[in-house]
Amino acid sequence: MKPYSCIELFAGAGGLALGFEKAGIHGSLFSEIDRNACATLRRNRPDWNVSEGDVSKLKFKEFIGKIDVVSGGFPCQSFSYAGKRMGLNDARGTMFYEFARAVNEVRPLIAIGENVRGLLTHDNGNTINGMISVLNNIGYDVINPKIIKAMYHKVPQKRERLIIVALRR
Repeated sequence: MKPYSCIELFAGAGGLALGFEKAGIHGSLFSEIDRNACATLRRNRPDWNVSEGDVSKLKFKEFIGKIDVVSGGFPCQSFSYAGKRMGLNDARGTMFYEFARAVNEVRPLIAIGENVRGLLTHDNGNTINGMISVLNNIGYDVINPKIIKAMYHKVPQKRERLIIVALRR
């Protein structure tokens, strides 16, 4: 049996990717724009395929039929209670569409998005509902998004993250 595989977008320093690695899911591509985060990824996992740069420039055709999971923590500043909550009026807020583009091109079995709790209530829920609609329109059923609290998972932080799981029809 072949191992499960994933593409990680907005990989940061690899926190989500490390969880996948521990679960036995092989990372095929890790995309990140921040050069310092990429340096961290390369130093800690020199065998990982790290793509440094703007995700909108990436093409995913070589991964069609080869990837089980596309995941990514698309930028959250636009939806955060700590930010200006400009949502899709902030360029960072539109990066969800790059996540959806990758999912649409790769056609994985599962897509997992991660963001801040504030995305649930941004624009009275219209933003998250729009994102769910985009995923539905490209052939994915979205499980009801859930808030995960890090402190209940042996992480010494009071950090809450919204998890969006979409399953290919």
